[in-house]
Amino acid sequence: AWRDFQNDALALWKKHDYVVVRNLPVARDGASLLLLSLVLGKRFKSYRGDKVVKHFRMSPWTTDLSHTLQEGHFHTDINTTVAPPLVTGIQCRLPDPDAPNHGEVRVARLSDLLGALRDSGAMPTLSFLQDLDVTMVNDNARGGWTGRIVADGCIRFHPETLRAAQRRHNNLPSNFEEHLAIIKDAALSVSAPIQLGVGDALLVSNTRALHYRGECTVTYNSFPRDFNSREIYVLHLLDEPPL
Repeated sequence: AWRDFQNDALALWKKHDYVVVRNLPVARDGASLLLLSLVLGKRFKSYRGDKVVKHFRMSPWTTDLSHTLQEGHFHTDINTTVAPPLVTGIQCRLPDPDAPNHGEVRVARLSDLLGALRDSGAMPTLSFLQDLDVTMVNDNARGGWTGRIVADGCIRFHPETLRAAQRRHNNLPSNFEEHLAIIKDAALSVSAPIQLGVGDALLVSNTRALHYRGECTVTYNSFPRDFNSREIYVLHLLDEPPL
């Protein structure tokens, strides 16, 4: 049964660069997401020692990108490192209180994104992605990465790491925000909402696709600290099956 499931998942992965799996059990520590990820790889990125799965809870009292209620941009994860993870895994522990109207997820494949930009005549934005060396940094870390956003069929991209680099180095074109808006519109046009209910999981390529999370909400049991919000488990794989 596991081999049949793995074969089906791999076929979807190779065709779409992502897989959605419904109705997984929710383990308190995200263990079911970890076990599911073994379908695609065996090497996990660790955090703070041997921790593999991270837990995120959306909050109205933070500006942290992983926890904020604000809409996120299409992006790849951990893109300022020399070798970003190849797979991002996300499992819904609790959906947004206002789902499906809020907290949706989307995936935009790189090939579809580039095609949409070409079809719309956005050649300067294509050049921004493919021909210009840019720097990306994390505000909370030293160093960064410099290179082309799209190269060799892969993408590494996050508007906030580009903005952080612009604040630090001021070396992006003056109209780079226009390019970011065009990229977002194109990614929206080639993606569709994905609703993740309790236990549902998304495995998505972190090099051949961008993923996105829409605006979130909360409901208060007792203002200001006792509230219900979207909660997810996240992990990253350093390997994936050969295509």
